[in-house]
Amino acid sequence: MLDANAEINKRNRTFSAQELVNCVPNPHNCGGNGGCKGATVELAMNWAMDRGLQTDDETPYTGVDGTCAKSTPALLATQGSDALKEMIAIGFHGVKSANSPGALIGLRGWERLPENQYEPLIRAVAETGPVAVSVAASGWQSYGSGIFDGCDKDAVIDHAVTLIGYGVDKDRAEKYWIIKNSWGSSWGENDGTIRLLRHEGNEHCGTDYQPKEGTACDGGPSSVPVCGMCGILYDAVVPYFHKM
Repeated sequence: MLDANAEINKRNRTFSAQELVNCVPNPHNCGGNGGCKGATVELAMNWAMDRGLQTDDETPYTGVDGTCAKSTPALLATQGSDALKEMIAIGFHGVKSANSPGALIGLRGWERLPENQYEPLIRAVAETGPVAVSVAASGWQSYGSGIFDGCDKDAVIDHAVTLIGYGVDKDRAEKYWIIKNSWGSSWGENDGTIRLLRHEGNEHCGTDYQPKEGTACDGGPSSVPVCGMCGILYDAVVPYFHKM
């Protein structure tokens, strides 16, 4: 998501996924226990804003937990409940100053879009760029091609992916989202993508009865409403870069 939006804004650089694995604090166990055991896009964006983010060449991806090369500020390490609520809140989160680490890598902020709302998501991907979305992906392993519609309305969100576009299959008269997954170029269509059935409006709604598998933190609700195929409308994050 960061790489693509940086490119759109004419910034020729990559961002290190491995630094996020190594460094992002997750004391409240949001979506996992940190590192390779999981966290959330919101926590990753807070790290990038507060501490910057190295390039992929500087800290290449290894797929295992590593040692963080940066110090962790006390606020990020402890994340009291009030601070955490602010960090993951719906709405825009701007850089603290023009000289902050986030600003120095080109960010002016990021936004968590309203939950389960269709129009803000499709506008974001059309007008800004690729969006990080959290989805229920347990049924995706056998996907090879076509428009996937195999998620029930009740869906357990458990995976973060990048929404890169949308379209219409004219032969089938079906609308779809285009999602870039992280399971390798041999999976899915077109070097690792999946087309997901796109319901216009806030349709195909149900309940996620295990939100800790996706984005919820300690003390969070035991269930949350989710909308869209595979819950795609529930949790979405878009970054904003300064244009070069």
